[in-house]
Amino acid sequence: MKKNIRTIGIDDAAFQRENSSKAFVFGVVMRGYSLVEGILRTEIKVDGLDATEKISEMITSSKFKNQLKAIFLGSSTIAAFNIIDLKKLYENTSIPVITVLSQPPNDKEVKEALSHLDDWKKRYEILENNPSLQNIEFKNQMGRLCKMYIQHIGFKEEKSPREILQFTTYSSSIPEGLRLADMIGQCFKDFIL
Repeated sequence: MKKNIRTIGIDDAAFQRENSSKAFVFGVVMRGYSLVEGILRTEIKVDGLDATEKISEMITSSKFKNQLKAIFLGSSTIAAFNIIDLKKLYENTSIPVITVLSQPPNDKEVKEALSHLDDWKKRYEILENNPSLQNIEFKNQMGRLCKMYIQHIGFKEEKSPREILQFTTYSSSIPEGLRLADMIGQCFKDFIL
């Protein structure tokens, strides 16, 4: 696997929970860990169920689609409880998907939070059908040992997710594209859609 592969890190923008019905989602296309090649944007409903389709469309309609080797997500939930179907995202894009979390979610707390939504069972079913979490260790480009939890789908070799994380993280344990998508999103904390 080449070290300077192209990946996309995707994260939602900060939003005002009480006032926003939608949230921006940003995708940062990176080559390796150091070169930003593009920024994509879409918008999804807060607590909606359109994240999988909107993110798929954002990627497949971009000029980068055929060059991307992985999609990084910070979680399979975005814009509050808009659940991403990781298998469907992979099917729609033909690009392997990895979620990267520092801690595993608390199942009881997730169920409790979801229960406030009328269709919580459907949302929970999507979460349950997503790939299971795995504990993984890798060294970033600075040589620091990183311990994370990941879900992944679409990789031909078991070692590929670890290698991609190693090639795309610099000094933290988060791939640079995902880190930058989060930083861009934080600039929108006072924005209302």
